[in-house]
Amino acid sequence: MYYYLNNFLLFSFFSFLFENILHFITTGEFTNNPFYGPWMPIYGFGIIIMIFLTRLIFNRLKLNRPLKIIILFIIVTLILTILELAGGHLTEFIFHKSFWDYTDLKFNFGKYIALEISLVWGTACLIFLYIVKPLTDKFVKKIPKFVSIILLILIIVDFIFSFFLK
Repeated sequence: MYYYLNNFLLFSFFSFLFENILHFITTGEFTNNPFYGPWMPIYGFGIIIMIFLTRLIFNRLKLNRPLKIIILFIIVTLILTILELAGGHLTEFIFHKSFWDYTDLKFNFGKYIALEISLVWGTACLIFLYIVKPLTDKFVKKIPKFVSIILLILIIVDFIFSFFLK
C-alpha cells in the first residue's frame, strides 16, 4: 500500500518539475498548474496504473523481452491516452477549465489527446519502468509512513483549496 502511495507522491512531484522545466524551455513560461503545491497528481495516478499493470500482467507473462516491451508500449500508450482524455473531460466538466489543449498539434483527436503526445507517454513510461523505477524503488521503500501520510494530507488540502475554495 505505502509503496504505491510513495510512488504516487514522488512522481506527482517529479512530474511537476519535469513539466515546468520542459514548458519553460519551450515557451519561456511556467506551466499553468491548477494546484498551489508542487505536484501534478494525474501523473502520479498514471504511474500507479503502470506499476500495477506491470506487476499484475507483464511480470507473469512468459514473453521474450523485446515482445514484452512492444506489447507494454502499446498497452500503456492506450491506457495513458485514455487517462488523459478522461482527465481532460472530467476537469472541464467539474471545474469548467481546460488545463491543456492539443488542437494545434497535427495529429490531434480533439483538444485533449494527440498522437504525438500519446507516443511521448508510451516512450516515457518505458523509460520510467525500465530505468527510473529501479533507481527510485530503493528510495521509495524507505520513506517513513508518517511522511507519506502528511504529504497525502497536503495534496488533499491543496486539492480542496485549489478547486473548491478559490
